[in-house]
Amino acid sequence: MRKEELSSILHELNIPVNEGKVADRNVGNYPLVVYWPYTEQDLNASDEGYENIATYQISMFSKEPQHPKYKELREKLREHGIRPVFNHEYVENDPVFSKTWHTYFAIEVAEDI
Repeated sequence: MRKEELSSILHELNIPVNEGKVADRNVGNYPLVVYWPYTEQDLNASDEGYENIATYQISMFSKEPQHPKYKELREKLREHGIRPVFNHEYVENDPVFSKTWHTYFAIEVAEDI
């Protein structure tokens, strides 16, 4: 999957989506998606250059478990042949995400460098 495809899938949910950190305007707006790369590796893409493979964490925060937007995202990923392992946790004490459900998963994304 390319980074542009991942971004498109996330934005198709029509909920706030932020790359890297939560924008001030989106604090307290749920459901909310935040995604960022946490590992990167250069792979030889051809004799002409390299491609960066980044592993992204995608986090969705909502006020209820198994939010309908989570189910919609999961279905969109299935349509693209992507079936990640989903993790769920309840965030009790956090200055931004207090009393929310956090669903998160990882996806490898190809990026040109």
